Amino acid sequence: MRDPVRGRVRDRPAGGNAGRDPQSGTGRETGRGTGTEELTERVRSLAEAVLARHNAELVELAVKRGRTQLVRVVADRPGGIDLDTCALVSNELSRMLDADDPIADRYTLEVTSPGLGRPLRTPADFRRALGRRVRVVLVSAQYEGTLEEVGEDRVRVATSERTVEVPLVEIANAKVVLPW
Repeated sequence: MRDPVRGRVRDRPAGGNAGRDPQSGTGRETGRGTGTEELTERVRSLAEAVLARHNAELVELAVKRGRTQLVRVVADRPGGIDLDTCALVSNELSRMLDADDPIADRYTLEVTSPGLGRPLRTPADFRRALGRRVRVVLVSAQYEGTLEEVGEDRVRVATSERTVEVPLVEIANAKVVLPW
């Protein structure tokens, strides 16, 4: 069965030494099957092309290997991405993955939104949250307040006690605080 957004499973023949190194018999990928980094970059290239056609951006990409590989595409666009767009992206990306054929074995494709708890990682993420209440967690401290300014390498947060400037490289985790 095929869900338009989640659970797109593709079967491949399981026999033989597909995806194994013929010299050593190990799971080192050869031929069509590629290393995880190369596979991730090939999928990223395809996903970004599809998302651009839908005025969306790639927030996160995960390619997890195992008995059934998982390809998870987290996408967003200005104003948020809806379920219909996720379904369109999933179907189009699925066709492109079938044509390009970078995944040698069975896999599941998921296309999803980042959700309300989307982590803030890049300056662009923080800019989208300007003026909103955020929680910024460092290794040794935590600040909650209004995000006032975003630079290329730091953010400024006004807490109830003071205003703090935090270098982006020191942030372990940051999210918008939801009002409820």
